[in-house]
Amino acid sequence: MLVRVLSALRDAAEVDRGQVAAGAPRYAGSVRARLRAYQPGDEDRLAPPDDATARRWMTLLGAFARYHRYRVEGLEHVPRRGAALLVSFHSYSVIDALLLGRAIYLRDGRVARGLTDKLVFRVPGLRDVATSLGIVAGTPDNGLGLLRNGELAGCMPGGALEWSRPARLRGTMRWGEHRGYARLAIRAGVPIIATACPAADRAFFVPFDGWTVGERLQRWVGASRALPVALGFGFGPLPLPVRLVQHVAPPIVFDLPPEAADDDDEVRRLDLRVRRTIGDLLAR
Repeated sequence: MLVRVLSALRDAAEVDRGQVAAGAPRYAGSVRARLRAYQPGDEDRLAPPDDATARRWMTLLGAFARYHRYRVEGLEHVPRRGAALLVSFHSYSVIDALLLGRAIYLRDGRVARGLTDKLVFRVPGLRDVATSLGIVAGTPDNGLGLLRNGELAGCMPGGALEWSRPARLRGTMRWGEHRGYARLAIRAGVPIIATACPAADRAFFVPFDGWTVGERLQRWVGASRALPVALGFGFGPLPLPVRLVQHVAPPIVFDLPPEAADDDDEVRRLDLRVRRTIGDLLAR
C-alpha cells in the first residue's frame, strides 16, 4: 500500500513539471489559474469551463485514477453528445464521481457539469475548484439551463445527508425526500443515467454520523440549517488505495410531457426507478 501511495504522490507532483521547468512565475500563474478561478456569480455560470483548465484538472485526476486502479463498467451508456442527467451515489470522498467525469472527458472531450449545494460556493478554495471544473449551484434554473443547452449534467441527490454517513452505513443510500432531480429530468425531457461506485465508501473510514452531529450543532447554535461534521480517515490526507470500479446503468427513459414535472405521483414513480437502479449497482 505504501508503494501505491508514494506512486500517487509522485504522479501528482509530476503533473506540471514542464511548467516548473519553464520557470517559477509561469508555474505559479498556472496554479493560480487552477485554484483561484472563482468570481461572484460563477455559481450560476452556464458557459462551459475553459478547456485548458479542464485539461489540467484531468491530468491531475489521472494520478488518482492510477492510484485507485479506476475503471468504468458501462461507460457506453453515457451519451457522447446531447443532454442527459447523470445521477450518482454520494461517497465521502467523491473521487469516484470526479474520475467518471475524467473518463467521459477523455472519451468525448466534453465536461460533465456538476450540480452542487450552494454552500460549496461559500467555502474559499473549494469554490475555486468547483468553478474550474464547471460545477454550478444545483438550482432548478441552472439544471434546466444546462440540459436545454445540450449539456451532460450530474447530481448526487443524497447530498450532505448521504455524504456524511458513518462506516456502519457503507453502501447505504440516504436520499430522504430529495426528488428534485427527477422533476428536473421530466421537465427537460432527458434520460437519467444512474451510476455508483460501491468501493468508494471504503476509501475513507468515517467513525460517526456527521449528519446527526450537524443537527445537534444546529439546535445548539440556532443555525438555519444543519451543517454535517463528518471526519474521514484514510492514509493520512489521501484516501485508502482501494480499487474503484464505477458501474453505469443503461439510460432510464420515460415518455412524459414536461408538465408532468408538476405531478408528484409521476415524480415519485421515476424517483423509485432510479433508487432501485442505484441500489442494484451498489449490490454488485
